[in-house]
Amino acid sequence: MDVAAERRTIAATIIELMADLPNLYLTKEAVLLLSDRELRRGRERGTLTRLGAGVYIPAAEWNALDADGKYRARVRAVALRARSTPQFSHDSAAAMWRLPSVGPWPHEAHQLIDAKLATSTRVGVVRHARGMDSRPAQIDGVTVTSLARTLIDVSCTSAFVRAVAMVDDGLRRARKGDPRWGWATSNVDVETLASTLQLLAPYAGSVKAQRVVDFCTDKSGSPGESVARVQFFALGFPPPQLQVEIRDERGSIGYADFYWPELDLVVEFDGRSKYGNSRRYQRNLSPRTILLEEKDREDRMRRVVASFARINWQTTSNRRVLASHLLPFGLKPAPRALHGETARALGII
Repeated sequence: MDVAAERRTIAATIIELMADLPNLYLTKEAVLLLSDRELRRGRERGTLTRLGAGVYIPAAEWNALDADGKYRARVRAVALRARSTPQFSHDSAAAMWRLPSVGPWPHEAHQLIDAKLATSTRVGVVRHARGMDSRPAQIDGVTVTSLARTLIDVSCTSAFVRAVAMVDDGLRRARKGDPRWGWATSNVDVETLASTLQLLAPYAGSVKAQRVVDFCTDKSGSPGESVARVQFFALGFPPPQLQVEIRDERGSIGYADFYWPELDLVVEFDGRSKYGNSRRYQRNLSPRTILLEEKDREDRMRRVVASFARINWQTTSNRRVLASHLLPFGLKPAPRALHGETARALGII
């Protein structure tokens, strides 16, 4: 075997050892192996995608990733380039914790640094001078803030609806099929969030974060349901009961996403997590079987409640459309004077 072929073999072996996560290739390692030219050629041929200075990923793997996976790969790339061990925070930690993002992830990675330093942005990295988390976690080889600290940081800096979707997801106890299922440090509650926020005070955005914590619940079944709750509040609808069991003569039908007992009204949110290829649960069943079971479930619910309605991302994302869809079922907005000031403070009207 000639020298060039040997170098290619060594580089390929190093790459194959990084098996269970998307493969990231480092120029600095390739230089030591005298195979950095192979990385440059890969990029020129389109078989490698550059994630940052000196870090590449196979183009096929990059193209197969969803938006969440691509942002996590960028965070890992920044971690691999770092001279020390950075502590990732805010959106970067949220992505590593598999929290949902309503809207796109940022392009930059986010890290915490000592509070005595100055917050700065440089080469695609935002460094927040808010002090290090004393209880960080390791996920996919990356050091991140604890789940509780991550949720507080996101609540301090994100739009209300985006923060609510993340905090709701973080509060909901993981079950089989969830990305955090089986993670030892993945469960938090409202009391933990409140105490985390109190320990950080005074903290920029803490008032905003407290409003998020006060609004959130562990009963939201999906990001879409969280967004719907924010929209219900913005419209002045009375708050619904969540995950209410509905029964008939055959026994339990299931749990309704939203229930207004004064109207005997059930509203169900339909999203990709229920039926599509990206669904979290019932992955052993075909989409057709799930749809048939859901049809039977809906038919049974309709027989025992006064009203039944379905909403989805399209109706929920447009407040006027959502209102026109639900007003015929008897939901009446509260006078704007009663809720408008709070809703404006939250930035949702």
